[in-house]
Amino acid sequence: MFGYVRPFQSELLVKEYEQYKGIYCQLCRVLGKEYGLLARFSLSYDCTFYAMLALAVSGQPVCEAKGRCAANPLKKCRYLEANGEAYQKAAALSVLLTWHKLRDDREDEGFFKALGCRLLLPLVSRKAKKAAGRYPFLAELAQTAMTQQKAAEEKRAGPDECAEPTARLLQGLFGELAGERKGQAAALEQFGYFLGRWVYLMDASDDLREDAKEGKFNPFLLRLGLSGKRQLSEEEQKTAEKACNEALNATAAMLLPPLNLIDMEYFGPIVENVAQKGLPEIQREILFLHVKEKRRGKEHI
Repeated sequence: MFGYVRPFQSELLVKEYEQYKGIYCQLCRVLGKEYGLLARFSLSYDCTFYAMLALAVSGQPVCEAKGRCAANPLKKCRYLEANGEAYQKAAALSVLLTWHKLRDDREDEGFFKALGCRLLLPLVSRKAKKAAGRYPFLAELAQTAMTQQKAAEEKRAGPDECAEPTARLLQGLFGELAGERKGQAAALEQFGYFLGRWVYLMDASDDLREDAKEGKFNPFLLRLGLSGKRQLSEEEQKTAEKACNEALNATAAMLLPPLNLIDMEYFGPIVENVAQKGLPEIQREILFLHVKEKRRGKEHI
């Protein structure tokens, strides 16, 4: 995933923010335990959200534990531990998506830019194989999404078709969380579908300037007749950002109705904060404040 799915912190209660941090830190701890120290660098807000939603709908009890931060032993952390496989699945998903991202970057970037990917791939490949062995359905969903994504972009499809693989990926991931509660599957799938669509469109919006400058494919640039290696003028940039904003707003509006139908035992206010306030804030930062998400470095809490 891409790191866009996170709460709007200033609108969370202190208790809610501490709970979110506890999930984030516990996922980091599980990544290290299950897949080694290097795997902690795959930690993302998106997979934290997946773990939180899994805990919210499962009804599994959670408990707080205290300890030292694995990345910074001088820092004290609170962890939200839980039975079940929410964290284990989120950790496996983190590793699998990181593996696919490294493979794509190796193929799409120039030799020197892709050098780091080439060096990391053998190490991450072993961890991805382990994750796939534990959760074959996660590996299959991720592989299908990446294959379809590549095909859509190679045929230079429009935003709708290009967003479909990511939408289907989250649809499958979230739908599986329903488990025995079959009545919840439809709402979870619809919520996942539109969230996945929003994530892809946000990523394409985030890349507008860079893709135009380097002449890379971007479905928004293609649709607006701005493809090809070029420096976008101020007017072209505003036109593209307006188109992105309209598409994102329409998609964000569609994910709220199914969210209201999902029964959550825990963390409902945090999940709602992400959907109703966190996503619009990220959208505002990128499109109107021109904050480049991918240049912020490693995510941290």
